[in-house]
Amino acid sequence: MLDTILWSLAIFTARIVDVSLGTIRVNMIIRRKKAIAATIGFFEVTIFISVIARIISDFGNIYGIIAYGAGFAAGTIIGIIISEKLSGNLVSTNIISKKYNEAIKRMLIKEGFGITCYMGTGKDGEVEIINVVCKQASLPKLNRLVCKEDPNVFVISYMLDKIRGGFIRGLKKK
Repeated sequence: MLDTILWSLAIFTARIVDVSLGTIRVNMIIRRKKAIAATIGFFEVTIFISVIARIISDFGNIYGIIAYGAGFAAGTIIGIIISEKLSGNLVSTNIISKKYNEAIKRMLIKEGFGITCYMGTGKDGEVEIINVVCKQASLPKLNRLVCKEDPNVFVISYMLDKIRGGFIRGLKKK
């Protein structure tokens, strides 16, 4: 019985490492870090094959199967946490309002957000685009504030990889 518990614990731990590595590998692929992604992939697959071979060889061990699934779930969560730490969790948000740009700009500055404005062209002609770079944790507040000023506002956000300089709410200068 002790052998079964130890193997199940080993499977659980190995699966956490394997899935976490997979999440980090995908992050490296997105950042175009080929060598790092390939190296991580080597270890990820090596661990995966070792674990799956053990599961298949002892398929009657329900504890190993449960440990495999639980390790996958825990590895997913841990991988996301690691990936968030690697990415810095910064988002760029573009805000386009047909009528309330000035009020939105004043309110964002008052609330401590840095803004950059530029002109663009939409289907109805020229539009002013308000851009805010902030931590992802500030995004719900940003959306709430902007929608309060203009319920019909167009907002689009996307993750950022590399930045340099500027002002970002919630980040201290190094």
